[in-house]
Amino acid sequence: MKIKTRFFGEIDVDDNKVINFKNGLPGFENFKKFLFMYDDDENSPFCFLQSIEDLDIVFTLFDVVRFLPDYNPVTEKENLQELQEISEDSIMIYCIATIPQDIKEMTINLKAPIVINLKNNNAKQVICNNEDYPIKYYVYKELKKGGE
Repeated sequence: MKIKTRFFGEIDVDDNKVINFKNGLPGFENFKKFLFMYDDDENSPFCFLQSIEDLDIVFTLFDVVRFLPDYNPVTEKENLQELQEISEDSIMIYCIATIPQDIKEMTINLKAPIVINLKNNNAKQVICNNEDYPIKYYVYKELKKGGE
């Protein structure tokens, strides 16, 4: 099937690459099928989660492990059951980024990462138990701190 995306133009959708959120995402529970999209820059920490049910819904994701290699969200096993048979090498973890007009105010949500099981394309946004992971982590401010 072909769809016309907001940022990537018209693309062919391979059903085997559709990411499935059994219960949708918080606030977007009616949308369960997404495509994982990359831009042309291989070094970019950003990628996109494009709904194939409503083409106006696109989330910017941030490859948090590239930026924070020690990021280790902890959650109850029950929160991951719908992903089915996960192992450390079968999952990818991304955080939703909010990018305002002033890029220096960009935040990522460390408290509620998106977990994708690469073996079956099941995904879920989970709430982690880590007290030190905020909903709004100011990337630029933290980078600047690290450079001082």
